[in-house]
Amino acid sequence: MDTITLSIKNKKKFAPFLELLKLFDVVEVQKAKLTKVKKKKRDIFESAGMWEGRDISIEKIRAEAWSKKK
Repeated sequence: MDTITLSIKNKKKFAPFLELLKLFDVVEVQKAKLTKVKKKKRDIFESAGMWEGRDISIEKIRAEAWSKKK
């Protein structure tokens, strides 16, 4: 048996979609346990010094950004 995972974008349409899937005899619907993804708190000072030793300036960044063709 093959397994697929679906992500439902609209919670209001989840129940009707699930009922539709249950109508097909070739599909077995199993409820999966949802796990919350813990967000790591970011510390602004962790990125301190990331540009150290690099020859970069705001003017160079702007010039490079605006010179790219779309």
